[in-house]
Amino acid sequence: MKITEVIKKRKSSRTYNQEYLNPEDKKALEEFISLNNKGLEGEKIDLFILEKREGEKKMKLAYGAIKGHNTYFLGKAKDNPATRLNYGYLMEKLVLKATELGVSTCWVGYFDHDYFNDLEIGEGFVIPGLVVAGYAAEKTTLVERFMRNAVNASQRLPWDKLFFDYSSSTPLLPETLNMYEAAKSYEESLEMLRLAPSSSNSQPWRIFFDESANEFHFYKKPKSRIYENMGMHELDLGIAMAHFELTSLSKGLTGIWTKHPKEQVTAFEELQYMISWKCE
Repeated sequence: MKITEVIKKRKSSRTYNQEYLNPEDKKALEEFISLNNKGLEGEKIDLFILEKREGEKKMKLAYGAIKGHNTYFLGKAKDNPATRLNYGYLMEKLVLKATELGVSTCWVGYFDHDYFNDLEIGEGFVIPGLVVAGYAAEKTTLVERFMRNAVNASQRLPWDKLFFDYSSSTPLLPETLNMYEAAKSYEESLEMLRLAPSSSNSQPWRIFFDESANEFHFYKKPKSRIYENMGMHELDLGIAMAHFELTSLSKGLTGIWTKHPKEQVTAFEELQYMISWKCE
């Protein structure tokens, strides 16, 4: 399945049929984790699959709106912005692999950390977020439908609110990308980034194409003080980066992630520079 089809197929499921992952799917996902555990600058992130067995206390998530779950994707990471970015970047790749296999998922940023007290996380490490995984129930509940509507789960901001020309700050639109020799090939990459999930569908990213440097600069636009303090917007940026990179590579568009010193990139009001994709 093409990565664009996988991205379009992925949605947050909140009602599961209580079945554990079948052995074939679990093995495929564990093998994927072992081959995809290094983020930017080679930082290794330990992700794993955790199953809560019959009789064990189940975690109550989203005020009980997520039901029938017993399997989680999670990991431990250093408690800093760069590592949270890597965590979101690697975890979303796992989410998309699960989607390809027919395994449903739901990102969860707010949860009871004490629930995992039996895990050896280590000093200075945290669980930045987790993903509920399993097989979606055939019928969604009224609560799930309400939750999706409450966060406008199927709605995304238009291009002119997300993508811009670096030198002029004018919006980038699909019909204007042809003006840029390098950027015109990235239309699908930007569209798949636009479809990326984020905390409460906040889409806390703004992307600027720098024609002179042949780079896309990724900025964070904090949308919620609570999410920002919890580091969830870094996870969101990592998720968006995964969508952009995977789509680009699938089209033969190679590049590298690089981070410039902040004094070397333009500062925009209410935006925080995070990272850049150097087109090759």
